[in-house]
Amino acid sequence: MTLLPLAILFLLHVPFVCSSLPSINGTSLSTLNVSDPSSYSNTRSLWDIIWSCAATLFACTWTAVHPNIPGMDEGKFIVFSRRLGIMMMALIAPELMIIWATVQFLSARDTVKDFNDAFGAQLHQTHSACADIGESTATLLSEIPTSDRTNSPHLSAPHVTNRAFREWTMTHGFFAWMGGFMLYLDDKPRATLKPKELKRFVLEGSVEMPIIVEADIEDRSKGDALSKGIAILQLAWFVLQLVARYIQNLPVTLLELDTLAVAALTSIAYGFWWKKPKDVGRPHAVYWRATASPPRKLAYEYVVNILT
Repeated sequence: MTLLPLAILFLLHVPFVCSSLPSINGTSLSTLNVSDPSSYSNTRSLWDIIWSCAATLFACTWTAVHPNIPGMDEGKFIVFSRRLGIMMMALIAPELMIIWATVQFLSARDTVKDFNDAFGAQLHQTHSACADIGESTATLLSEIPTSDRTNSPHLSAPHVTNRAFREWTMTHGFFAWMGGFMLYLDDKPRATLKPKELKRFVLEGSVEMPIIVEADIEDRSKGDALSKGIAILQLAWFVLQLVARYIQNLPVTLLELDTLAVAALTSIAYGFWWKKPKDVGRPHAVYWRATASPPRKLAYEYVVNILT
């Protein structure tokens, strides 16, 4: 079932393959000697061309597609159908996928800057305040007699909510925009948080700043160096074959040229999604404080209510 739409798409491209092959009625068609092994080894069948293009397109689109995190109530069939639809869009209109990947890249970059500016500066101010308090404490203790120091209370630094904040990377930005943070209210999932909502709730003190390092996000990702390397090697081998045929003045079918164009455009989207986690199945839990008032309106919760 997975290869059925791909097979239909390749069957639609069969006329392009046949139109690029030499005409049987043409006088320039060379005679093939079946008894000659070297002549037979230089011959490509129609299915050899289709299989080579199919493998290249499948490797590029399957690896390049980075879907968002599915909803809590979405089954495997819905997730599979969405991914298949994105792959078909990459084959039919790869320009749209490039636009989509570019928008996500710019959004993730802006989110990283906002969080680092907001909480990174706040953490720096907190460290400075704690250093000042420590110096003041040391000065006061130096003025207290030695015999009374054991009975005097130690001054403690104020509790800082976001003191464990670590600088966000592009992986964090992509993770936030792909539905990586799920709000839990009374230990029950409420809705996926948008980056602006997460930032506002943290500043208001309604939730704790989620502490998740880049290595933990990458551990949730299903994309590893092996899958990326196989796709890159397949594309490189396909391009190398076309270059070799061009140098030897051998014919190249329109299907191969179309595959090369789609693979090149897909690689652009793949570049924008290089830091985006791939096939993450579960979001990171963000728990609402019991002392805070429940949120009145959430963006994705409002959208779900409209659709249902």
